[in-house]
Order: sequence, then C-alpha cells, then structure tokens
Amino acid sequence: MAIYITLWKYTRDGLLDIKHTPDRFEAVKEIYKKNGGKLIEAYGLIGCHDVMTVGELPDEKALTTAILQICGKGRVTAQTMTALPMADFLDAIQKA
Repeated sequence: MAIYITLWKYTRDGLLDIKHTPDRFEAVKEIYKKNGGKLIEAYGLIGCHDVMTVGELPDEKALTTAILQICGKGRVTAQTMTALPMADFLDAIQKA
C-alpha cells in the first residue's frame, strides 16, 4: 500500500467549529478505513499548517476519494505528498 503524508489547514468554518475536531478526527479515520486504508499517525502542528497525517491507502484513486470526502465538508484544506520508505528512495537514487 502507498503511504501518504497530508498537511491540513483549518478553514474559517473549521476554526469556528474547532470544538468538534475530536469527532471529525474519528470521522477521518473511518474515511481512510472505508477507502481501503488506515490512518497510521496524526500530529497537531504549530505553523503554516494545523495537522499532519500519515496514512496508507491502496492507490491515488482511494487517496483522492478520501481527501475529497474530508475536504468536502468545508472544515479543512489539504496538501498531500506520496512518501517512499527510505530503502525504496535510496534504491531509486542508485538507479538514477
């Protein structure tokens, strides 16, 4: 399964509704699960973004579906990156 790191930023509505973040976090975990993956870890951030998640999903289609389901509620925006295990990354470097 592919690993994805997502940086989340609260929208104005998300900040106004900040007290419901624990419920929304549980919903996010369920969305990952329904799309064939799992949320591995999450961190609250201080800086340009508010939350970072590390998750596994089968492919980009499942990722896109999950992100749209989450962002479609209007509480957050997302920026996602694909992460490679270091061994795979170093292998790619060797082949370059």
